Amino acid sequence: MAREIKQGKTANKNLLLATKSEVSGTTQVTPEVVEIIAQIAAQEVSGVYSMRGKLSDRFTSVFGSNARGKGVELQQTTDGLVIDAYVFVQYGVAVPKVALNIQNAIKSQIASMTDLHVERINVHVSGIVPEKADSAIDPNNLFGDEVTN
Repeated sequence: MAREIKQGKTANKNLLLATKSEVSGTTQVTPEVVEIIAQIAAQEVSGVYSMRGKLSDRFTSVFGSNARGKGVELQQTTDGLVIDAYVFVQYGVAVPKVALNIQNAIKSQIASMTDLHVERINVHVSGIVPEKADSAIDPNNLFGDEVTN
């Protein structure tokens, strides 16, 4: 079972990327970068309507800031990354198929962009968004009978 890595307030929370280079130094990314990669990968899956925002995302959007990594939570464990993706799916899709596609897309993008090991991806379907119904009401003729002058 994966054990969560506890970090102190002064500990560096950035993720260290493995690099094969003759030049000395390190490459690090913040957890937020990995969350953004996962968010974009999930949003590009057919059948995903949107990502669910957290309460903090709602506050940031009110104050003009863009919600980065919206709908994605990341945990670092000794075995690798554990990612939770919270999505709204479109009505009529096969939920298990969309969830599998989300898992594959996130794992593939994180592996190709960061070379980090993803231990587990949990997909949480927060809701289903119905198809938008076409309005049969003509705003120029609200009562249904044309009046000619």
